[in-house]
This record gives sequence, structure tokens and C-alpha cells, in this order.
Amino acid sequence: MTIFTSSDFTGYTPSQPSGAPSLTDTGSITLIKSDATTETVFDSLTTALKCLNFMNSKNMYYLMAGDDITIVNCQTKLLILENTFTNQKMINSYVFSYHGKKIKGIHRNLSNMVNLTDALISVGFKTNNVVFQNNNDLETNRPDAERPRVKVLDWYYFTTNGSLLEDTTQIVF
Repeated sequence: MTIFTSSDFTGYTPSQPSGAPSLTDTGSITLIKSDATTETVFDSLTTALKCLNFMNSKNMYYLMAGDDITIVNCQTKLLILENTFTNQKMINSYVFSYHGKKIKGIHRNLSNMVNLTDALISVGFKTNNVVFQNNNDLETNRPDAERPRVKVLDWYYFTTNGSLLEDTTQIVF
């Protein structure tokens, strides 16, 4: 079952970043959950980008996608997280934002900014000295028991390099 389809965000269109190629949309957006099931969060990248536009227009920081998935708005990117204990602890400790050309976690009580890897480590996730850079690092290149259950999504999701936690140039709408 798909959580969000294109009809859920009627009236919203994807915003194309400055200098970006045309949108490559070749499939649905899924998340492999800790119970070994794969949840289809969006039926297409276009739907996900409509969701981003919807969230930005409503000044929404996060959106609950059912009981066990949260979508976090980072202004130009979305973070899709399973509501595991570690991820809930991380969301309660950090606000995530696209700062400069990177996804950064801004600690809610302290004055420091960290990358996603360090935010996960600070709430007890063991990374085995891996710095997460893209969805392959977060999901497909890791054994199931070592996945943080997080996915990053932006305009470049289906391109060669995919969505990155740190871009070579800043994404600007």
C-alpha cells in the first residue's frame, strides 16, 4: 500500500532547483523498515516533491505518514524516517535543516550543528566508522541490522549520484 499518491497534493507542483536538469522520475519512493517490510511512502518522486512544496507553503517541519514513518522538511530536501526509538530520540534532540549545501542537525538545547551521522551517533546509533553520504550508505549498502531507517530525498533522487546529504553545489529554488 502506498501512503501518499499524486492526488494527495493537488494544487501543488514540484519546484525545479536553479540549474537542475529535467526531473528524472522512474519509480516509487520506499523505505525498508526494521520489521523487514518495505513501505512505499510516495508513488513517485513527483508526488514527494509536491509534498515538499506543500510542506514549505504551510511552514510545516514534519509530517506524520502513518503510525511508523515521519517526513521531515529540510526546505529543499525531505528526510524520511521510520519511528524507531533511535530516530525518535534524534528528532527530539535535533532540528534538521538544509544549511549551506548540507543537511545539518541543530541541537535543540546546545548551540552546535552536526551532520546526520553525528546526530545518529549522539543518540546511540552505532555506525562502525561510516559517514553517511547518500541513500546507498543509509540503506542498501548496509546489512539490515545496521540500517538507521532514514532516507534523504530531493530533485536528484533518481539521477546517477542520487540524493546526497552534502551536495557539491547548494540547491536553490
